[in-house]
Amino acid sequence: MDKTSATVDSTLKSNDVEVKTRTQNSEKLQDNVSNSNQSIQVLSIDVGCIATGYSHLDRAPCSVAIVNDRCEILFDSLIKPDKPVVSDLFPFSGVHKVDLQHAPSFDEVIQKVNSFFTPTTLIVGQSIMSDINWMKLEEGAHYNALIDLGDEFTTFDPKYSNNKYFSLAHEAYVLLKIDLSAMGGHVARNDAKASIKLYNEYIKDNDQSKLEQARQARLRAPTKIPPFRRFNGVYEKVSLSAFNRGYCRCGQSLVNELHKRPNQKRRQNSNDQKEELSPSMNKKMKVINEKNES
Repeated sequence: MDKTSATVDSTLKSNDVEVKTRTQNSEKLQDNVSNSNQSIQVLSIDVGCIATGYSHLDRAPCSVAIVNDRCEILFDSLIKPDKPVVSDLFPFSGVHKVDLQHAPSFDEVIQKVNSFFTPTTLIVGQSIMSDINWMKLEEGAHYNALIDLGDEFTTFDPKYSNNKYFSLAHEAYVLLKIDLSAMGGHVARNDAKASIKLYNEYIKDNDQSKLEQARQARLRAPTKIPPFRRFNGVYEKVSLSAFNRGYCRCGQSLVNELHKRPNQKRRQNSNDQKEELSPSMNKKMKVINEKNES
């Protein structure tokens, strides 16, 4: 899914807590495997969306891909929305509206998607709960544990005394030398493959030294302007920013507000200039909003 995240605050997350959480996930997975006849499988799933309305909450799945830990594409399909399409959001979805006319329905696709997952599956991805919710995957039935790359790569920035939460595009570009934005928009199979490659290279072996080096590399690397900022938060009259209040054009609740985890503070995203919007920037955004409304 398109993960252009927001300017958000956070406190420093202890590496010890991260290691413990990942260890607990691993132990939980091993326990469930020992009590079943199924083996552990690692999968990444990514969902692309189109707009069915003009707010950033008006979305419907238009594509989905599943990739295994060998970077093999197990499933890749378009999805015909069950509501009229307001915009295909092509720069973000990589899908044209006309391509969806003869695509299988959501019910057809979700039945196939669910068949790939087992109670002992470990799912890897960026902001993975969004993809899981879209495909109605349930813990205990379709997966046992999750690894959210956004959380794993969150980096403390001493300059601003907060954490930085980076996009998958930035992680892939800095750590894998893969430019996801140059691959025809947000393409589900490319994002899923990038997630698996990041997991295999930096997370799988639980090498904290290597992971910390990766975090620092991302922190030092310059960030590209995210697509939603290039369009000033609007594409074909559709509000784009579901995570950044400064670029939201519809006034609806942000995704991180709707799905905020208990005791988790909001995080800072380097794609949003690594700083809170200043009064002058807020004034500028107000002018842009007025232009878009006129």
